[in-house]
Amino acid sequence: MPIHIDFFHPSRLAIIVVRGVVTGEDITEGIRQMLTSGAMHYRKLIDISSPSSPMSEEDIERTAIFMRSQPNAASRGPVAFVMSPGKAADNAVKFAKMTEGERPVRVFHSLHEARKWLEQQPVGTL
Repeated sequence: MPIHIDFFHPSRLAIIVVRGVVTGEDITEGIRQMLTSGAMHYRKLIDISSPSSPMSEEDIERTAIFMRSQPNAASRGPVAFVMSPGKAADNAVKFAKMTEGERPVRVFHSLHEARKWLEQQPVGTL
């Protein structure tokens, strides 16, 4: 699977690494893992600095809609995307703008800056 998630429960942090070709189904499965783990309110560091193929606009919109439809959607924790410039970065910015009023979300090109920002964000509530 091109999406790997590590949960750090004591610090309420999920680190999500995306590599290779990612489909809408992969994204849905990753979200299901987050839901099953009870970690939707955690801070999330999403490293999409080297996917082989960026998501389509339809997948971005479908992901935002799917996230909003989940139970406790309002309790989602902050998200920091880490990426290199390019189409994937443009897509992350688009997703961030679509969902920024729902919880803190920012796009970074530096892992250090993303972690620093996330540490300053409160964890969501259940």
